[in-house]
Amino acid sequence: MPTARPERRTQASRRAATRGALLDATIEVLVDRGYAGLTTTTVCERAGVTRGAQAHYFATKADLVVQALQHLSDKLVAELVATPLPAAGAAGGGARAQYAALLDRLWEIFSGPVSVAQLELLVAARTDADLHAHLLAFEAAMADVLADASRRVAPELVDRDDFRPLMQTAIATIRGLRVLRAVASETAVRRTWAAARTQLLAGLAGPSA
Repeated sequence: MPTARPERRTQASRRAATRGALLDATIEVLVDRGYAGLTTTTVCERAGVTRGAQAHYFATKADLVVQALQHLSDKLVAELVATPLPAAGAAGGGARAQYAALLDRLWEIFSGPVSVAQLELLVAARTDADLHAHLLAFEAAMADVLADASRRVAPELVDRDDFRPLMQTAIATIRGLRVLRAVASETAVRRTWAAARTQLLAGLAGPSA
């Protein structure tokens, strides 16, 4: 019997694969070498694509690294919404249970490669105007994405008047604690997070908590 020919990839799928390889490689290089040590040549070599392909998709180094950070963050946010949080009316549920579960997921989102990459870019952006502008746009977009994701998994919690300041404080706390990884062990950082998490939960006041 004749052997079926493998289905040919469309031009769109090839472009998506090339772009994805560049973004994944960028995060790897950024984590391994830092922003100062990242070059587009190194990224292309690790991704297995040409410099011309990289230049076609990303005009500047700043554009490349921030889009890579967005690419990774989008994956992690998709994981956040994949499993619903405890229902407010369920046994053991309520706003506090939802907030606790949301805090745990945010901690995981801002852990690992995304925290290292973001720290590298935040430090570099202080003296790099182009990177600074790209990061401002990323931060605004990320805030909207997190708000939308939170509404999908915990609508009762998001409808509270104090939800936005609670989230801002939580994310700032989590990011700050992740910075400690540069000078403290992972065990020490997680121990500190456990105490901070308790304090964050205590901030969820009112009858709906």
